[in-house]
Formats: sequence, C-alpha cells, structure tokens
Amino acid sequence: MNSLTKVPAGAPTDQSFRVTLRSATRAEHDASEIAFAPFMDDPARHVAPFLAAQHAALTAVSNACATEEVPEIAGILPDLIERLSADCADLGVVPPAVDHEGALSGLASAYLVLGSQMGVAAMRKRADEVGLDPMPRFFTPVERRSAWASVCTKLGRIGPDSAEATRMIDDTRAGYALYARAGALAFGKPAA
Repeated sequence: MNSLTKVPAGAPTDQSFRVTLRSATRAEHDASEIAFAPFMDDPARHVAPFLAAQHAALTAVSNACATEEVPEIAGILPDLIERLSADCADLGVVPPAVDHEGALSGLASAYLVLGSQMGVAAMRKRADEVGLDPMPRFFTPVERRSAWASVCTKLGRIGPDSAEATRMIDDTRAGYALYARAGALAFGKPAA
C-alpha cells in the first residue's frame, strides 16, 4: 500500500461508509482547506498564521474529542500539538483559541486528525520548493499508515443508514468547521 488514502486490505470497498462520509462532508472539507490556502500560495509569508491555525484546529479537536479512548491518535495528537506549540513560540505567534460546542466522537476526531495529516507531505514539499528554513517541526514525518488503516476499518463497519453514521457525519462536519474557524482567525479572514 503506497498511499495513505487507499482502503487497507480486508476493509470493505463497495461503497463503504468511509466513501459515504467523504462525500457527505466534501463541502465542509473544502471550506477548511480554503481557510489554509494562503500557506500553499506563499509559505514563507504565511508560515506563522498557518502554524497558529494548525495549532488552534488540533487543540480544538483535542478538547472536543469525547472521553472515549482513541488509540489511533493517542500519541500522534499530543505530539503534533507539542511540536506546533514549539514552532509558534519560535515565531513569537500566539495561536487563537477556537471554541467548540459539544463533543466529537473519538472516531470522527481520529478521521479528522489523520486525514488532515495526509496533506502534510504536499505542504512540506511546497515549503521545500520555496526554501522555507528552518523547516517547522510540524512537518517532521509521522508514521500514520497503521492508524489510518485502523480508522478505515472501523469506518467500514458502520452501517450507512445507522445512528452511528449520522453522528459520524455530524461530528466530522463540526470538526471541519473547527479547522475553518481556526484558519479564519489565524489568517485574519471572516469565518464562512
């Protein structure tokens, strides 16, 4: 398996709930990506607000994550927040606080965190292209394949018409909204 986005072996492939979830939350996903777009346009100019937005979004997801155990992100999420805290301190930037309403399910939180990390390779490549130096700690590669495979397997077990599916879609939309608000606050744009 070369891509983090491929369905792992043994996971359902016939319109699994993961595909349904991605489709049902596409608009919110795209809005969250737009909030972070200035970094991809000009990494050197926007590195500070980008890191502040990432810190704000991941902290909000961490704070909103239901108390259930989330093994897929148990080590990854605190590490990312710690690295972002150090990056922001180095740049003298204070990340905004993003309030959340209600709890996000652990699986939705894992889907959001691991999914957002899939774009890190493209972001790092863009930062390399413009010679961003020093490279923020946030871009240090993290092994996510097994965690992502576990999340995909769990999503594949969700019945598309179940109450669990409805909650997962709602929580994922709410999580993307946290990312969009974090981006809007850090980059100084009005939230959508």
